[in-house]
Amino acid sequence: MTEDRAAVVQRVKQANDIVDVVSSYVALRPAGGTFKGLCPFHDDNRPSFDVDPRRQRYRCWSCGKYGDVISFVQEQERVDFREALELLARRAGISLENRGAAQHNQGRALMLDVMRWAAEQFQLCLLDDESPEAQAARLYLGERRLTGETVRRFGVGYAPPTGQWLVERATAASLSLDLLEKVGLIARRDSGGCYDRFRDRVMFPIRDIRGQTVGFGGRIMPASPLVARVPKYYNSCETPLFNKSEQVYGLDLAREPAGKVGFLAVVEGYTDVLMAHQLGVGNVVATMGTALNASHVRQLRRFSPRVVLVYDADEGGDTGVDRALEIFVSQDIDLRIATLPEGLDPCDLLIRDGAESFKAALTKAVDVLEFKLNRVLAAGVSSGVEGQRQAVEATLGVIARGADLACKQPGLPAIETILDRIALAPPLPGQAGAVKQELMITRIAHRLGLKEETVWARLKELRTARRGAERTTPARDVPKGSGAASRSAPASRLERELLAILLAEPALVPVAVADVSPRDVEHPGLRQLVEGLYRLHAEGVAPEFDRLRPRIENQALMAKALELQEEGLMNPDRAKWLTAVLAGFRARRSLPEKQELQTQLQAALGAGDQARAQELLQRLQNLTGG
Repeated sequence: MTEDRAAVVQRVKQANDIVDVVSSYVALRPAGGTFKGLCPFHDDNRPSFDVDPRRQRYRCWSCGKYGDVISFVQEQERVDFREALELLARRAGISLENRGAAQHNQGRALMLDVMRWAAEQFQLCLLDDESPEAQAARLYLGERRLTGETVRRFGVGYAPPTGQWLVERATAASLSLDLLEKVGLIARRDSGGCYDRFRDRVMFPIRDIRGQTVGFGGRIMPASPLVARVPKYYNSCETPLFNKSEQVYGLDLAREPAGKVGFLAVVEGYTDVLMAHQLGVGNVVATMGTALNASHVRQLRRFSPRVVLVYDADEGGDTGVDRALEIFVSQDIDLRIATLPEGLDPCDLLIRDGAESFKAALTKAVDVLEFKLNRVLAAGVSSGVEGQRQAVEATLGVIARGADLACKQPGLPAIETILDRIALAPPLPGQAGAVKQELMITRIAHRLGLKEETVWARLKELRTARRGAERTTPARDVPKGSGAASRSAPASRLERELLAILLAEPALVPVAVADVSPRDVEHPGLRQLVEGLYRLHAEGVAPEFDRLRPRIENQALMAKALELQEEGLMNPDRAKWLTAVLAGFRARRSLPEKQELQTQLQAALGAGDQARAQELLQRLQNLTGG
């Protein structure tokens, strides 16, 4: 960077208001002078995440996460300080010169650049009327009744079948093939050279919640010569940008409509999402070929408290519904199921009957427990008392457990499967979880005509059996240095105050240097901060926080430093405060000598050596300033 590093950091921070940045990841609502939302860093059950526009800080009052706009991007994007600064600079249109070594140039910002470039190439290929290789793809999308506007809005493209098409374009554009390999666009042959991972496929860019392309889903052309030996749908492999178990297709465009209608609808296919949006049902998303999981739910819940899973009529009761029931039990979310006419997927229904029919199906959605109860009771009604007993076992099993027992015991009735799922589902913590569980038990008892006490007793038995099974499972070895044992003891108040002062007022660092050595600071993290500030001072530059940040990779430590800086800024007379703190360090350093003099003084008095006692007393008074 040609300009002063600290000035660059300040310019980037000033150009990226923390509320604007955080709200691109988390739904925020005004709450007095701050904004509140669900914390993105833990499984938040109530809005405990505060964003303060005045201080440009965020804090979660539940998990303790704290920081500024750069810290937030570091945590959310899982990048280091330099890459977070680069991402925010690009967001604000600020150019950072001299970006450093090759390792840094392989960072997230450049990976996002190459993914955007690839998406543009695929779409240009599809939309170029002069490219005959994409004609079949254009016809396919036309047959699916997708308009040019929808195709452009979602960035749909086409990857030709040659296997070298993207490699050749990247080479011509002087792009790093290593970088293309890192983001999953190409792969290397054992015999040498590279080939395209996506061939003869309609390409659907998969975007994060900020609209940045992080991966691709490719649909093989129906008449492709490759169709017999490759999967119909093929997603990007796992990369630093993409994890299909966490990504939700279309969420960048669906989050705002979902906020207006109050829920998100989850479908299965890319074209289902495209057609729904095309016909004005904008709150529709899709998972990446995987069943809805807890990671998806945490992401969806940031933008809507209700999620509706859309199934064909013949899909209800399958493993996907059972997993959904487990999620319903263990997560603080209103999870519902909507069914469509048999044999129709959402795209087919939308084309045949229009948006109103699809909206009506979403409106009729029932919560997943009710959905499953209806099915197991319908299946067990002809079985009399035994059928009802199995229905109880099935439903309680999901409340108390949530295991994949159906996969392990194929012959087990669907009712028993629910029993085992509820029995092992991780309990939802807090009062919200207790209330939800009581409501479920009340509903089950009412539907089956049983006393609630009987249902609770059976649930207790199932949980007892679960705990017994867990005790027989060998415990995993915990690596040394992991968990709480590896954490440092809390820092002393004296050391915290020293850092609070120095981080808030760098001009006082030279005063501290003359009186406090880093060795005087016992807490290892705070010692590292003191050493960093002293080193900046020794180099002849202002020992400011934003100059310190790039030198320390420990994000948790820097978050604590931000917090200490905030504490320091609240005290207007930091020079006087530092004087008292330095006196405290001197007293702490003298403590061992003081204790030794006191021991010698007691011995002299015991021996009746008044002259020696007087000498020791004088030394003790001089040491303590008395």
